[in-house]
Amino acid sequence: MSEQTGPFPLETEFLDRLLQDREIDLYQVSIRELTRLVAELVDHFGVEYLRFEFGIPGLPPPAIGPEAEIQLLQDYPQTPATYPPFDGVPRLKQATARFIKQFTDIDVLPENCIPTVGAMHGGFIAQSIAGRRIEGADTILYLDPGFPVNKLQTQFLGLKAESIDIYDYRGQELIAEIERRFATGKIGGLLWSSPNNPSWVCLKDEELAGIGRLLTDYDVIGIEDAAYFGMDFRQDYGLPGKPPFVPTIANHTDNYLMVLSSSKIFSYAGQRVAVSVISPKLMHRRYPYLRKFHNTDLFGHAFVHGGIYTTTAGVPQTAQHALAALYEAASDGSYNFLERVRVYGDRARRMKQLFLSNGFELVYAEDMGEPIADGFYFTVIRPGMTGRELLYQMLLFGLAGLPLRTTGTRREGIRICVSLIRDDQLEELALRLAALDEQLQGAPRATPDNVS
Repeated sequence: MSEQTGPFPLETEFLDRLLQDREIDLYQVSIRELTRLVAELVDHFGVEYLRFEFGIPGLPPPAIGPEAEIQLLQDYPQTPATYPPFDGVPRLKQATARFIKQFTDIDVLPENCIPTVGAMHGGFIAQSIAGRRIEGADTILYLDPGFPVNKLQTQFLGLKAESIDIYDYRGQELIAEIERRFATGKIGGLLWSSPNNPSWVCLKDEELAGIGRLLTDYDVIGIEDAAYFGMDFRQDYGLPGKPPFVPTIANHTDNYLMVLSSSKIFSYAGQRVAVSVISPKLMHRRYPYLRKFHNTDLFGHAFVHGGIYTTTAGVPQTAQHALAALYEAASDGSYNFLERVRVYGDRARRMKQLFLSNGFELVYAEDMGEPIADGFYFTVIRPGMTGRELLYQMLLFGLAGLPLRTTGTRREGIRICVSLIRDDQLEELALRLAALDEQLQGAPRATPDNVS
């Protein structure tokens, strides 16, 4: 029997009762539901769980951001008494335009850079406009797997959703499938992340070129979720103003809206500040059908006054100055933000090896013929098990990950986020995975009551 550092496997009765009482289906459990479930298991059993389910930063924020917020309040103590401009403070708008030029070599104006209360806020408004520009084009098409909450936003907005799983389509097959969907006339927006949450697949430039052509030809809005901007560590995108530049749809169409997050690249998740960058030409496009929803037919005006004003009426000013300071330092070359977060890639490489050495396989293992990159997430499955069964077993060994079914894919498996695992926990992870592997190879295993 493998040496263990805890009472694993945990007894099943309490877990079964929690799942029944909370009416939790481990196929569709949300991140927040799973977090609460694990908290109750920790309290009851008194053991530390190794947490892979919550995609939050595992690094402290650089001092640049907090210092900028403090400085603003000291220099301008009246700041909390004044409302922020709906379209953002000038400093952040200017800093964002420069940051985009330095790291993607794309030219945008400060007016095209609109701060939002986190990237989710930007994605919400982007969907609301993309799905309401043209009568009948009220469907958001997702390249899945993806962030589960985006589809909840689509549902909340009363829009429709369709999905293409990038497990099944890459390269020209992906372009052909997207065109088949666009040709129906129902698609208003296409939403994706690259690197992808959770597979860490990265769209190739030839794919982006094909997608860009289709966005232009069919007048669909590409919503590029750049939450993990530049975090494909197979390339070094961290030198401002020098190639290689971060790949983006902005190279291939004017029908784009890029959502930049501060949560992962700057570990600034708690201040809920991001920027949506609207194509300069799209900013001034007119869509008469928008008047039904936003009292304007101008895309950019609808985003700011129909979206920002009616939801949050702006973004807290101190957080805007913090993000501006971070963009400025990155653009100046005084702060290499990608070098700092490279630790996630190194940690993913080591954690993957532990899973693979103990009977697991990667679900999304290849990226157009290359091994999948090491980054913030990876995906695992145990041959012969459903994602629900695997998560149940992992919980009994003090391991918590997110079932892939919640991310829009039909694939079985678990999303593993590496951010909250410390280096000093890797030995414990190895012990628990070895014990779990031994258990799964041994006697008939317990399964949750709701597994058919």
